[in-house]
Amino acid sequence: MEKLSATKKPEINVSDAWEQYWNKTLVKSTPILWDANVERAAAVDLPRFQSFLDPQLPLIDFACGNGTQTKFLAQFFSHVIGIDVSKSALEMASTENTATNISYRLLDGLEPQQAEQLHSEIGDTNIYMRTGFHHIPIEKREMLAQSLRILLGKHGVMYLIELGAGCIDFFNSLSETYGKLPYELSLVMEHGIRPGIVRAEDIAVYFPDFDILSQGEDLFQSVHKLPDGKYATPPALWAVIKHH
Repeated sequence: MEKLSATKKPEINVSDAWEQYWNKTLVKSTPILWDANVERAAAVDLPRFQSFLDPQLPLIDFACGNGTQTKFLAQFFSHVIGIDVSKSALEMASTENTATNISYRLLDGLEPQQAEQLHSEIGDTNIYMRTGFHHIPIEKREMLAQSLRILLGKHGVMYLIELGAGCIDFFNSLSETYGKLPYELSLVMEHGIRPGIVRAEDIAVYFPDFDILSQGEDLFQSVHKLPDGKYATPPALWAVIKHH
């Protein structure tokens, strides 16, 4: 039985791995670990960041996946762009969410030139990112941070919620208690993707020219139900940041 590590991860092509995961999810309709109902996810997040945003800017749902949270956010913002590295994820999202103020773009956050291209088209944007960072290998995180900084520009505000310190111990304890990791997590891990940790100090490292407008700790809402009927909720942190 695999024991998770915060630092040791398989060597993978991240974009290919996510496409493989989402394609299998699309074909087989398998459950998605983080696809919590909006009442437990974006609806909780929204009051934390809405007042900080310039409503004239587009809102990007970064790593939008199948678009559950995108659809909710589009009720509150005039233009929402769902971005993901997986074509299959965007196919799911665009099929389910046909609101006229939502558009979708394929973009690899580890290729900053793609962020440059999008920014040249639409200018500064606000960003909502729900666990788009933690699974990225440490040595590649600066590239993702660069893409996010490009998209935000001088005027965009980003809200991020990520798996925090203690999440690896949380999942390993589930494995020890029940003899296996959550099924929905194993569906992700079979493609080489592993959960990781984002700490508060990481935000200052990757966004050194940004102010933290608000931050806090939370539990991340998953769809995995434990034998006691409760949802598995690993530790998380959230922050609202903007360029100086």
